[in-house]
Amino acid sequence: MRRKRKPSGDRTASYGISYRRNPGFFILTRIIILVSVIVILFPILYIFSLSLRTEKTMYQDTFFIVPKAVTHKNYIAAWEYAKVRLNVTFLQMFRNSIICTVSAIVLAILFASLGSFSFSNFKFKGKELTFTTIIASYVVPPQVLLIPLFFIMKRLGILNNYLAVIFPYMGFSIPIATLILRSFFEQIPHEIKEAAKIDGARDFQVLLRIVLPLAAPAIASCIILLFLETWNEFIYALVFLQNPEIQTIPVAIARIAGGKFRLPLGTYGAAIMITVIPVLVVFMLFQKWFIAGMTMGAVKG
Repeated sequence: MRRKRKPSGDRTASYGISYRRNPGFFILTRIIILVSVIVILFPILYIFSLSLRTEKTMYQDTFFIVPKAVTHKNYIAAWEYAKVRLNVTFLQMFRNSIICTVSAIVLAILFASLGSFSFSNFKFKGKELTFTTIIASYVVPPQVLLIPLFFIMKRLGILNNYLAVIFPYMGFSIPIATLILRSFFEQIPHEIKEAAKIDGARDFQVLLRIVLPLAAPAIASCIILLFLETWNEFIYALVFLQNPEIQTIPVAIARIAGGKFRLPLGTYGAAIMITVIPVLVVFMLFQKWFIAGMTMGAVKG
């Protein structure tokens, strides 16, 4: 009988970067990653440090993250400043941003899902041309469309209304969502869809019960990407939402910074941190699915 050969070693050892195989490149990549993390995190940590400093220690140890004295009064002052000086509370700002962002993302993913399902499952004349046109529209700078959209919204009578920014946000989000979802929908085996159709499921039922659950990582990736882009949008919200009561977070923060009243640096830092918290929460909630969505399809077995 032939003896089975023992594996010469762990197969996974031949992939990736190891210190033993290439110590110089291994150290270089780690240094680059460390520097990148510091560059990204330092501004956030510095603003957070400013938001916790007292007035006496505000300009002491300027380049150090850890403040000498810590206080929470800056957050209270930022909350009161918005309420007294701007006649709007942070809760109203969050409400406005949440309504505009969530509505635009839900509508964008809905239309992108229907479009991506059609592009990945049906054959029709001009399919690739239509898909290319949709993706190419993402290249058009939003600022170019600001004036035409302003007159359209004015003619429709929806200026100073949530719909004035929800529709543009949705339109700008559909192309990138379609690009991501189509690539994932095409990776789902056609045998699964055909089996569902044999059992009597219609196309919409296949999309709703099979395709969308399997594409949850891709949808999570779309949610995070679109959330960051929509939540931080400034120009359209500034022009289309001139009523302070319905303005979103970025516009309100600009009003806080550019107001006629002198605002302490610690209070302004606290206001920025209050607005950053929702973005961090969304990323932490969808982090697992976001990473899975970005890496799915990278390796094929």
